[in-house]
Amino acid sequence: MTKTKLNLPFLLALFYFSFGGLPNLYGQTIQKDTFYNIPTINIIASKIRQHNTGSINQQWTSEQLDKIAAKHVGELLGEEAGIYLKSYGQGSLATSSVRGGSAGHTLVLWNGLPIHSPMLGLLDLALLPIQQFESVNFTAGGNSSMWGSGAIGGVLNMGNQPDFSSKLKITNSTRLGSFGQFQQNLKFRYGNEKLQFASKVSHQQAKNDFHYFLADGLPDRQQTNAELNQQHFGQDVFWNINNRNKLALHLWWQKSDRQIPPTNVQTRSEAHQDDVSTRAIFSYQRIEKNGLWNFKTGFFNEDLDFFDDQTLLESLSNFKTYLAEITRTWSWRKNHEFLIGNTYTHTQVWTADYVNNHPSEFKKAIFGSWKYQGKKLNTQLSLRQEMIDQSIVPIIPAFGFDYNITSTFLMKGKFSRNYRLPTFNDRFWLPGGNIDLAPESGWSQELSLVYKHDWKNFSINTSFTAFNRNIDNWILWSRQEGQTFWSANNITKVWSRGLEPRIQFIYKNGFTTFQLRSGYNFIRSTNQVALSRPNMEVGEQLIYTPIHHVNINFTIQRKNLSLAYHHSFTGATDGINDDIAASQLGNFRIQYDAVFKSYKGNLFCNINNIWDVNYQVVERRPMPGIHFETGISLIFNKK
Repeated sequence: MTKTKLNLPFLLALFYFSFGGLPNLYGQTIQKDTFYNIPTINIIASKIRQHNTGSINQQWTSEQLDKIAAKHVGELLGEEAGIYLKSYGQGSLATSSVRGGSAGHTLVLWNGLPIHSPMLGLLDLALLPIQQFESVNFTAGGNSSMWGSGAIGGVLNMGNQPDFSSKLKITNSTRLGSFGQFQQNLKFRYGNEKLQFASKVSHQQAKNDFHYFLADGLPDRQQTNAELNQQHFGQDVFWNINNRNKLALHLWWQKSDRQIPPTNVQTRSEAHQDDVSTRAIFSYQRIEKNGLWNFKTGFFNEDLDFFDDQTLLESLSNFKTYLAEITRTWSWRKNHEFLIGNTYTHTQVWTADYVNNHPSEFKKAIFGSWKYQGKKLNTQLSLRQEMIDQSIVPIIPAFGFDYNITSTFLMKGKFSRNYRLPTFNDRFWLPGGNIDLAPESGWSQELSLVYKHDWKNFSINTSFTAFNRNIDNWILWSRQEGQTFWSANNITKVWSRGLEPRIQFIYKNGFTTFQLRSGYNFIRSTNQVALSRPNMEVGEQLIYTPIHHVNINFTIQRKNLSLAYHHSFTGATDGINDDIAASQLGNFRIQYDAVFKSYKGNLFCNINNIWDVNYQVVERRPMPGIHFETGISLIFNKK
C-alpha cells in the first residue's frame, strides 16, 4: 500500500482554501492536541494543552461515565467534581460557578472547539447528555493563554474517541423515574482497525410536575408548565489512512423543547423555549518524526426561540459560527516539547432584539507553548495574542510548574493572565447593549500540594489547592442613574480567593472495595467597588456564590453489587431579592453489574434527595423533594 505523504505546504493550502474565501475571517477556537508514538494508532491527549502544567485536572473515561448516575454534564460536575451548580429546577437551565466566577467564566469545548453561545457567552450544561461522549475532562483555573476568551474559572472538554480494538459494540440503556421521567439511549459502534463508525441516539422526556413546600399554613403546590422533551443524535467517523495520517468527522444534532414553570410567587406561566443546534467538526492529523500537525475545522448553528403565550412575548434568535485551527507540536532533546497554533473564528448572529439585527465578529489568534520535563521539575510557559475585528487583546501569558518533592509529594503552581470578551447580548441588546464595553481581564495564581501513596490493600490521594484571582472591568447589568432599563457596563472589580482540599481513600479486601471521596470549597468572591445601582458594598460576597460547599461520596462494592451515597452541603447565599438558605442533600444508589462472555449489563436504582429536604438553588425556583429513578443498561462488545 502506498503511503500518503502530506507536508506543510499542503496543510497550509488546505487551511487557506477552507477558510480563505471568507474575507477578514478572524478567530479564536481551540482544539485538543494529540501526540502519537509511531507506529501505534491509539490517540493520546497531549499534556501540553489538555493537561496544563501547574493545574489540577479531572478526567472521566467512557467506562466511568457508564457507571455514573448523572444524566447530563452539569450533574456530573456537581456530584463528581464538587463544582457548585446553579440550577433553576429539574429539567431547567443549569450553569456552573467555578472558584467564584460567573457562568461565562467556564469555557466549554467539544472535541477541542468552543461551543458556548456567542450571544449569552455561556452554555446550558443541562443540554449536554453524558451518553454523547467517550470522555469528559475538567481543568480548574485560568487557561486563557491556551484556550482563549472565557477560560477564567476552568475549561470543560467533552470528547469522542475511537476504539479500534472493537469490531462491534452496542449499548442500550433505559431510565424511568418520578414525575414522568423517561430516557432512552442507544449507541452503535462498528468497524475495524482502519475505519470506525459510532452512532448515538437518545430521547428524554419528563413532566416535572412535583409538589413543593410553599409556606407554613399553606398547602403544597404542584409544579406546572415544566415539561421537557429532548432528542440527540451523534455520528462519529474515524479513519486511519495509514500510520501517519488520520481523519475524523463528528456530527451532533440536538433538539430541546422546555416549558418554563412559574416561580413560587407566580400563579401560572405559559412560557416555553425551543433550542435546536447542529454541530460538525472535521479534523486531520499528520504524524511527523518528532511531532504532529493537527488541523481542525468546525461549523455550529443554533436556534433559540422563546415564547410566552400569556404576555404574547416572542424572541427568536440564531447564530452561526465557522471555526478553523492549525497547530504544530514537536519534541526536542527528549525534555522539551513545543506547540504553536493559529485559530480563526467567524460568527454571524440574527435576532430582532439587537440594535443591528445581523451583527458579526471576526477573531484570530496565535498562541504557543514551551514545556520542559525534568527528573523533578516540569515547567510550561504559554503565550497568546488575539485580535477581534480590528482590536488587539493584550498578550496573554501563563507559567506553570510541577515539582516532585518526594516520590509521594508533588507541588503544583500556576500564574496566568485571563480574560473574557463581551457577549453579543452585552454589546447589541436593545435596549441596554453597550458597544464600548471592555473585556473582563485580570491575573490569577494557584498553588497545590498533592500527596499520593499506595499500600498493599490501601491507597490515598489528596490535594490541597489555594487560589487567588483579580478581575477588572467585570461586566454587570444594572439600572443606571436616569435610565428606565437595565444596561451592561464595566462597573466593578471582583476579588476571588479560596481553598480547595480534596481527599480519596480506597481500601480493598478480597472481593470488597471501600471508596471515600470528599472535597471542600471555601470561596470568598467579593465586589471591590462600592455601587449604588445595584446596592453593593466593598467586600460583599457575590450573589449565588456560597462561601462553603462540601461534597462527600462513599461507595461499597462487593463482587457485582455496589452501594453509593453522595452527600452535599451548600452554604447560604444572597439572591437578587431573597436570601438562599443553606441546604444538605443526600442521594443513594444501588447497582448490580453482570458480565457474560461478550455481554455486560447493569441494573440500578437511585433515591434522590433521600432526606426529602425543602431547598432552593436559585431564589423562587423550587426543587423537588425525595424522588426515584431506576434503569437498565445492556452492552454487547465483539473484539
